[in-house]
Amino acid sequence: MNPSLPKKLASTARRIAPVQKAYLPEIITITSGKGGVGKTNLAVNLGIALSQRKQRVLLIDADLQLGKMDIILGASPRYTLSELMDGSKTIQEIIMQHPSGIEILPATSGDLNLLEADNQMLRVLAESFSSIQSLYDYVIVDTSAGVSSTVLTMALGADKVVLVVTPEPASVSDVYAMIKVINSKAPELPLILVPNRHSSAEDGVDLHKKLNLITQKFLKISVNYGGTIVEDNAVRQAVIRQKPFILEFPKSQAAHDVQMVTHRLLKFPAQLVEHRSNIFERLRVKRKEVESA
Repeated sequence: MNPSLPKKLASTARRIAPVQKAYLPEIITITSGKGGVGKTNLAVNLGIALSQRKQRVLLIDADLQLGKMDIILGASPRYTLSELMDGSKTIQEIIMQHPSGIEILPATSGDLNLLEADNQMLRVLAESFSSIQSLYDYVIVDTSAGVSSTVLTMALGADKVVLVVTPEPASVSDVYAMIKVINSKAPELPLILVPNRHSSAEDGVDLHKKLNLITQKFLKISVNYGGTIVEDNAVRQAVIRQKPFILEFPKSQAAHDVQMVTHRLLKFPAQLVEHRSNIFERLRVKRKEVESA
């Protein structure tokens, strides 16, 4: 046997095997109790704000109801998870590159319904994602609104959960319901409230204080304050132009507010996840917990 062969094989293995970092990307799930509160807009612009801070960001579009990430970004995906499932594309080929520096993993309602029905698909995704997870510092998951098993699974699989709320009473009551359910499953999971579309930052602070008093009284927990995004016409104009407002109107009040939200999020310590694996493995584990409850 050639004595140099083992060394050659070891060298080849090192070239083929993905380089793993000592840590996994932090997972931030952005959700809400009610649809139409600006959740996806926050997810996109938050991701870009992190990218501007030299962080490597992957956005996962998991909003089945009102998903419009492609509209906000002005880019439509060529492929989705379906092509990964049938083996016609690799996960690297599916991921979209955006000029802002962020990357997007697009999914359709059919993709995610399939994931919900078939645990093996999550296993396939976990194995695929393990080869590229070291490329990212943050994974941001934009979920559907409301308390469904899929949304709850994605929340429980995160290191931090950002809850978007507007001044409307329905939005406030729905986000309280979301807090209650998440807390019942994972009381140690950091919950961060981001009031959106408020007339002033002070109004957002007041809403957080009032909601926090209620959660402290009835749930015995405190919800963190992530910062307020005020009502700003620049957001609407950016959506019409199909551009993220943080890029199209970088000096707008909304862009400034998102930068402040990003700064606050970076200061919150990440939740220590028991199953230290990639996001899709976490979702597989957490879905079993949700289903067994």
